[in-house]
Amino acid sequence: MSAQSKKSMSWTIVLMLFGVAALFGGAKWLPVLIPGALFVWYGVAAPMLRSGRN
Repeated sequence: MSAQSKKSMSWTIVLMLFGVAALFGGAKWLPVLIPGALFVWYGVAAPMLRSGRN
């Protein structure tokens, strides 16, 4: 596996853990988890969004 694949896989697992925490934590955790998930997603997707590839 390439380094980029490992990084992507690890952040995918982090996002899945956020989802599980949202299921078990309920509505009171959503104000914390949603911004955290958006921050993680943007951090992972930003290099892909800036590239010139289709």
